[in-house]
Amino acid sequence: MHGAIRAGWRRAALAALLVGLVVAGLLAPPVMAETRPITVRLNGEPLRFDTPPQVVQGRTLVPLRSIFEALGVHLEWQQATKTVIGTKGGMTIVLKIGDREALRGTQKMMLDVPPMIINGRTMVPLRFIAESMETNVSWDSVTRTIRISTLVQQPPEGEPVAEGFYDPSRALTIQAAINPKVSVEVELEPGALTQAGQVRLYATSASVLRLVTDADVVTSYLPGRTGFDGARVKVRHIQKWPFSPKRPVIVANGEMLDCKCFVGSEVMVAGCRIVERDTILRVEEATDAQWAKVEIAY
Repeated sequence: MHGAIRAGWRRAALAALLVGLVVAGLLAPPVMAETRPITVRLNGEPLRFDTPPQVVQGRTLVPLRSIFEALGVHLEWQQATKTVIGTKGGMTIVLKIGDREALRGTQKMMLDVPPMIINGRTMVPLRFIAESMETNVSWDSVTRTIRISTLVQQPPEGEPVAEGFYDPSRALTIQAAINPKVSVEVELEPGALTQAGQVRLYATSASVLRLVTDADVVTSYLPGRTGFDGARVKVRHIQKWPFSPKRPVIVANGEMLDCKCFVGSEVMVAGCRIVERDTILRVEEATDAQWAKVEIAY
């Protein structure tokens, strides 16, 4: 008994010492997230670079050529003036190394930081990609992933099956019965979007949905939570018995993001985390590899 008490005192003293060292700055807690490389996905597909994205002056810089060419932009490099000219259809984009001002047609655009050459590659702020190419760009702080989507160029068809106005100071839940057997629920926590705006859910079928928000999604987890339960924006696909698919998984813009499945005798609920402002959701029968990544609750 006394030995257990003394061991408890020793553990408490050690914990107090470690806390003191951290506060004093002599022992810094590990920061693992910042050491992981940044991943870039275009419409769900990963892009590969010989010069990876980097953070400069607090801004994320990405390789211009790799991303623009993936978006169908033809690039020309003028060595004498260190100028990049990009063309696609009738659109022209001009930017110069070291100059924060760029042109999109006749429209002037100001970059957060000027384009620069790193390891022989022209690097530009991530925000410039979104504004110059009319794409949606999101930063997922949980997985350190940049997601670029051209869905904004393809407006949803038909009327939403559910919608609501989101106020960042309050939670919002919208629901829709897709058919007598399947319903869908979207839950937004307070602080889930960067600003107020509409949230719309569209349904092509019971297994193909599209969620569109007027503002960017805050991708960090809720304080003290992780996984599906920590998501600020959650989607739940609810089906009644008999279940089809039997092992449902939601693929969001080509990715499985913190998927969770609640299995009951009469109802099965598949859920996932939302990180983009325009998301195609597909409910599929999970493969063995996919199912192994799903959090199961009974």
